[in-house]
Amino acid sequence: MLICIGSSVAQIQDVDAIYSRLDSYLEQPNSENQFELLNVVDATLSRDKEVLLAKTIAYCNIGYIETQNKALQKAIEVYEIAKQLYFSENLSNYDIIEYCLKPLGNLYIKTQALSEAENTIKHYIIYARETGQAKQQVSGILNLSVLYHNRGEFHKAKNILLQALKDSPTNHDLKINLASAYFALHQIKETKNLLNEVLKSNSNDPKAYQLLAQVELSEKENDKAILNLKKAIKILHNASNINFREAAKMQLSLAETYFVSGQIENSLSQIQQIYKLLIPSYNLEQSLPRNDQVYAETILMDALDLQGNVFNNQSNLDEALEAFNLASEVSDYLFAELYVQGSKLLAQQDVKRRSEMMMEVFYKQYQSTKNKEWIAKAVQLDNKVKGRIVSEAVFLKAKLKSSENKKFSEFQKLQKEFAVINDQIQKQVLNNNLDYDKLVHLQKEYSALLTKQRIQYTNIHTEIANSLMSNSFVDLDEVIHKATISNQTLVSYFVGSEVVYQFVISKEKLIFQKIVGSKAEHQQFTEAIRSYNRFFDNPATINNDIPLFTDSSLKLFRKLQLPKAENLIIIPDGILSFIPFQTLLTSESSIFKYAEMPFLIFESTVSYTVSFTEYLRNTTPLDERQSVLGVFPVFKNSAQELEYSVNEAKAIAEVFKSDMLMETKATVKNFVASADSHTILHLSTHATGGSFSSGPSISFFDRTFSVEELYGLEFSNQLVILSACDTGVGKVVKGEGALSLARGFQYAGASNVLFSLWQVNDKSTAELMEYYYQNLSKTHSRNLSLHGASLDYLQNKTIDNTRKSPYYWGAFVYYGTTDAPQEKRNISSVYFLLLLIPLIGIGIWYYKKRKKTSVNSKELY
Repeated sequence: MLICIGSSVAQIQDVDAIYSRLDSYLEQPNSENQFELLNVVDATLSRDKEVLLAKTIAYCNIGYIETQNKALQKAIEVYEIAKQLYFSENLSNYDIIEYCLKPLGNLYIKTQALSEAENTIKHYIIYARETGQAKQQVSGILNLSVLYHNRGEFHKAKNILLQALKDSPTNHDLKINLASAYFALHQIKETKNLLNEVLKSNSNDPKAYQLLAQVELSEKENDKAILNLKKAIKILHNASNINFREAAKMQLSLAETYFVSGQIENSLSQIQQIYKLLIPSYNLEQSLPRNDQVYAETILMDALDLQGNVFNNQSNLDEALEAFNLASEVSDYLFAELYVQGSKLLAQQDVKRRSEMMMEVFYKQYQSTKNKEWIAKAVQLDNKVKGRIVSEAVFLKAKLKSSENKKFSEFQKLQKEFAVINDQIQKQVLNNNLDYDKLVHLQKEYSALLTKQRIQYTNIHTEIANSLMSNSFVDLDEVIHKATISNQTLVSYFVGSEVVYQFVISKEKLIFQKIVGSKAEHQQFTEAIRSYNRFFDNPATINNDIPLFTDSSLKLFRKLQLPKAENLIIIPDGILSFIPFQTLLTSESSIFKYAEMPFLIFESTVSYTVSFTEYLRNTTPLDERQSVLGVFPVFKNSAQELEYSVNEAKAIAEVFKSDMLMETKATVKNFVASADSHTILHLSTHATGGSFSSGPSISFFDRTFSVEELYGLEFSNQLVILSACDTGVGKVVKGEGALSLARGFQYAGASNVLFSLWQVNDKSTAELMEYYYQNLSKTHSRNLSLHGASLDYLQNKTIDNTRKSPYYWGAFVYYGTTDAPQEKRNISSVYFLLLLIPLIGIGIWYYKKRKKTSVNSKELY
């Protein structure tokens, strides 16, 4: 009994100590008092719920103060700790939604971490529903609709808001957000009706006036838009508790409106007011903030982008670049804190948008100066929007694997668990018989895992941040040197919303040019690509109209402006990722025999790489000794049977040491367990590039394997061959490329991947793969073996002309290390030469000796 009383007293003392320190911190919220508070919190080891709740409250208050101090990442960190503590210990008697989850969700939105924001908001919507907090549930839906709007998912935003309005038909904020969704969907009449309804009930709603201004701007009523934005700003500034960030956001809208209205000076003046609101130390005499004044803030980033645009419009190119560089710096601060791929993909789209503006400035500077320095800057920029997320993922996984730091291995384990849970949620959402309770359970697991991952990432972030930055740097001279010694010509495309730039780099060439220069040309360029790609929708399309195909192929070849070169390395961008460049015709042709047509493949070897970084990084040659793990489900006696894939397996086994997972053995478990033991992975099966709502997947005998699951795995194999349909097809994300199965393997660490761009034919694929492995066994060149296989296929006289259409041989592309051919010598020939050399030596010695004897004999006579 005395022990219990003593324990109780100790707990009360612990709680009092935490609250006492918290009071001191709130009275004077400086770093010293925060340090003292955290010391007390960390030193208190009691597991009593009152003590744990006191800790939670302390963390939430620190999060609030850090948010006010604009230390957003620090705020996120402590809010996540509070969230983990509250839910893992089943605490109660505290409004965790209001004081932790809501501000945390808002912080994630502000810092572009939209995947984390979605999870946090969904978490508190579920919790509010379970605990009967209707008001907080509506609040969650409002914030979720904002998130969907930021992601461009306007229909999703509209649907959840309409559903919420059924339960809360008079809710003012729901109507504002719904009006915003209507406007984004170009439903102007519905937008106006809702705004009129809102303003009738509350004539002092700044958001309503801001949205009304957007409507007016879309209808070219710029003056009305400016007046309504000024009215909204006045309302915000007259509020008793002014929100400076909201005021800055509103002024940014006004600055943008001034800019599109041609009122440049007014726009610049508003931008300066934004800086003053966001940066207390900013002086209005400054044109731009200093480097030491910028920080991770999206509104600041957008204001800098706008100022860069204004300067570019005025032809002040140096000032424009200065503004864009500062915006890039802010963007990098934000990007560095992201660790969930979904958030990175969304942030990368913003990076691509800014890169388009910067590329225009670089191009103008290069045109006027012809200075190589501008090409170097442009190449660096191009590299930043090509496979950046994959490149960082591979780098991070290698770092995690090589480090002995326990925190690194824990983070790696959490990444794998996260990929599995995410995949389960996606499958549950797409399930026609949705199990709501199971989905809720998975969402809670996901949330807990995300919190753990965030805390661990904070622990390792400082160690990896600098390495990641240096990992992305590209030296143009290094690229030129490698291209020169390898006799290669690199062709990289940068596809903007209205223009397309091209880089050509080789021993003889260094070109930076604009190959598409207007919106109309861009539409024609895009249509030429789509028209060409439609020829590969089914096997008969090309054969049904060969003249149309040849015309379309040559037309696209000319638009792409490919240089003559023996070895081409293509770095595509966006929709260009789906073009099989090797199938393009290089000159006019009236021939109907495919083997005699002037395809690019007859003039050049064609390989691909994701970025300049990957081009420089991929240097490891193929090992002399290879071991293949083959996956061949075959699907015998089913509608999905792949009867010719058995021939693939036999062809591989004839030239390489191999383990074949045939039919029932071709399971996910067996594949994952055996993958590390082989240098080459070969998957001959069915696959899909996914749809609007679901991602890519590949079929094993027991089940389908999604790209989400791939993200959590690690592959260090020297070559991965995806001998299946559509393995290079997926949703295109600006600044990253196609989210395909091939990219999934690259993300997991496979830097050399051979994959398909459409639904391939079973028989021709088996024949092509047989040729590929025969070439690989002779040359040890992963890229040249595909080139050779395609030529062997076209020159095979037993294959009829119909099946020599590019549909049958042109689907596969190779991304990765380009190997010089290394012909294998016949071993008996080597031994013969080794024996012959000493015999020749003995013969020469004997001949000289005989000659000398003969001379001496003549002298004696």
